[in-house]
Amino acid sequence: MKKIILLILALLVLIGAGVGGYVMFGPKPHKEGEEHAEEKPKKKERTGPPVFVQVGPMIVPVLGAKTVEQNIMVTVSLEVDDDVVRDQVRIQSPRLVDAYVQALYGGIDKGQVIDGQVLNIPALKTKLMETTEKVLGPDVVHDVLIQSVSQRPVY
Repeated sequence: MKKIILLILALLVLIGAGVGGYVMFGPKPHKEGEEHAEEKPKKKERTGPPVFVQVGPMIVPVLGAKTVEQNIMVTVSLEVDDDVVRDQVRIQSPRLVDAYVQALYGGIDKGQVIDGQVLNIPALKTKLMETTEKVLGPDVVHDVLIQSVSQRPVY
């Protein structure tokens, strides 16, 4: 009988903690006037032709069970608004390369950017764009253009 009562009390404590956590950290109610304040500001329109910043090449080994199975080399260009932003991105390029290599290792390990032995280019592009926004912030880079991809098996 004591075990049943203790089990019910423990269950009630867990339910109370779950409800308390939801109330404390759950979705916040919106007021009517706040909807317009949360909208994203519109992107400024580009006046001239796009400017590109080349990043790479980055070489990422694909690890097998015991050895390196292949090497992947990727070179990308980032589309930005103007020369000022291009120079800011160039200053951050070591951080970008580091973040790209980490993202590629993680994506390859989880199978997100590689299907068997073949690189999934659309998934790679999406992963690189997400990483770019994490490093540089949103709306700095408009697009990630994959310039070259090379896969070389290691024998």
